[in-house]
Amino acid sequence: MPIEEDFTEALRTTLMTFEPPNAAPLLQGCVRDGRRRRRRRAAAAGVSGAAVLALVGLGAVVVPGLLSDGRPADHTLAGPAASATTGSASATPEPAFTGTLPADRALAILTTLLPSGLTHSSPPGGRQSGQLWVDDGHGKSLFEVHVSRQTSTAAIRSHVFAGTNPMADGTLIASRQAPPGTSPGHEVVNVLHPDGLYVTISVWQAPSQNVPSTRTTPILTPAQLRAIATSPQWR
Repeated sequence: MPIEEDFTEALRTTLMTFEPPNAAPLLQGCVRDGRRRRRRRAAAAGVSGAAVLALVGLGAVVVPGLLSDGRPADHTLAGPAASATTGSASATPEPAFTGTLPADRALAILTTLLPSGLTHSSPPGGRQSGQLWVDDGHGKSLFEVHVSRQTSTAAIRSHVFAGTNPMADGTLIASRQAPPGTSPGHEVVNVLHPDGLYVTISVWQAPSQNVPSTRTTPILTPAQLRAIATSPQWR
C-alpha cells in the first residue's frame, strides 16, 4: 500500500476511535464566568456614576496629585460653589440705601461719630428734622445732618462745589463758615462722593438757628467736623 494510503487509513482509524469531550459543563462554566463579568462591569459603572454625581453636586474639587496621568492638578472649584465665591468677590456691593437716609438713622450714625466727652440730646422735632443738641459743658450747639444718594449731581456740583478740586478718589469737599460777627456762629461741611452719596452737616454755636451765639468757640474743630462728614459709616 502506498505511503499516502497508509497515512489516510491511520487518520480514518483515529477519527473513528476519537470521543468528543462533554461540552455541557464547559458551556455552563463559560456562562457563569460571563455573568460574573457583567455584574462587575455594572457595579463599576454604578460607582463611577455616583462619584460623578457627587462631584457635580459638590462643585468638582480637583486635588493635586490625583490626576490619572500623574500631572499635578490645580485647586479648582467648579459649579455652584465656585460661582458663588467668584461672584461675591467681583460683584459691586449694593448701596445701603437710595434716596434720602431717614433722619433717625442719620442721627444714630452722627452720635457714634462724635468725639468722646460730649453729651447729646434731641431738640423738639429733632428726630424728624435731623437735628441734635451737642454739649461739652460750655453750652449747647445745634447740629443738623442730611444724607442722600443723588442720581444727578450736576446742579450740586455747579452750585455747592463750584471751584472745588476733587480728592484723588473723586470726592468733593466744601466747608463754609459764617462771616465774623454773624449771629449765631455757623459752620457747614458738604461732601459729595463719586457714587452720588451726599452728606451735609451744619453746626451752630447756639441751641437754635435764630438766637445769638451762646459759645465763644466752636464745639468741634474744622478737622473734627470734616472727619465726621467724610466717615465711611454714612454709606
